[in-house]
Amino acid sequence: MATLQLTRLKKRYPNGFIALHEVDLSVAEGELIVIVGPSGCGKSTLLRTLAGLESISDGELTINGRRVNEMEPAERDIAMVFQNYALYPHMSVAGNMGYALKNRGVPKDEIRHRVAATAELLGLGELLERRPRQLSGGQRQRVAMGRAIVREPQVFLFDEPLSNLDAKLRVQMRLEIRRLQKRLGVTSVYVTHDQVEAMTLADRLVVMNGGRVEQCGTPMALYAQPATRFVASFLGSPAMNFLPVTTHQGCVVLPNGTQLALPVDIPEGRAATLGVRPEHLVEATSTQDAGVTLDVTVEMLEPLGADMLAYTRLPGLEEWLVVRLDGAHAASEGQRLSLAFSPTHCHVFDADGMRAMTERAGAKERAVQ
Repeated sequence: MATLQLTRLKKRYPNGFIALHEVDLSVAEGELIVIVGPSGCGKSTLLRTLAGLESISDGELTINGRRVNEMEPAERDIAMVFQNYALYPHMSVAGNMGYALKNRGVPKDEIRHRVAATAELLGLGELLERRPRQLSGGQRQRVAMGRAIVREPQVFLFDEPLSNLDAKLRVQMRLEIRRLQKRLGVTSVYVTHDQVEAMTLADRLVVMNGGRVEQCGTPMALYAQPATRFVASFLGSPAMNFLPVTTHQGCVVLPNGTQLALPVDIPEGRAATLGVRPEHLVEATSTQDAGVTLDVTVEMLEPLGADMLAYTRLPGLEEWLVVRLDGAHAASEGQRLSLAFSPTHCHVFDADGMRAMTERAGAKERAVQ
């Protein structure tokens, strides 16, 4: 096992484009870090710099305390699993898995033993003589993982390894990857654009945007307390709802005039954004306190089985307000709903998109007529 330390890591291309802006990140022994973000955010570039496939323009990368900036990929003791499998079509499964060991001059008996043990671990024992063209997508991905495992590296790098699989196989394979990583205890960095993969796989999650780390922490910590509006909007499906608000006498004022006494660090009269996740909006009932309510119109429904998503609009606003309802809810398009929510589930962001709440507990609401 190994530790990784990235200190002010920077990648600048010859044309002047900066792909990575002074990235700082520590990865502990045996930890699985998942890097997530939209296309072009720098996540794959970061992975390639770890592997040595991209040079580092500035900053430092250490593995177990040893600087590796100038080391060749083969010298870093890192194994990488790619999204396109990268298998040799003319070789058998066993040949593909043992190829790197053969190039290192590892004795044949040891190669045979390590390949057989890894194949058993991955459920490939009966497929060792087959060629890649005779395998399913999931089996090919297992072979690619096996090729990395037999090398017994210090660090695993995964570059969107499940992106070529169908939805059912993706679920199955991400469970297998998580199980194997924990069983092997190898320090791992996993890159994906799929937030479900990110949330379910990660010990810690790194959200990137524009070549910078927006936030790093456990998946649920980032989901519950996003540091920026970008993180809040990126994590969660459907995404968090956002409402324009202003500040007045220590409160935030909603578009319908309701005031929330939330502890925000925003000057008087400034514009801000209030965020509420779809599952935290509930239909108000006569048995509830008046609380904070929004009167909306249902414009579209999306049945999902156990759940139903209602796409609603607040008068005067163009943005959707998405509500997660019980699948058996008898809502209909054109229906008026009164939605209630608690300030304890609110998120406030300033004009720069930074979290502006100073505390969570004790927030109370009061309606203004």
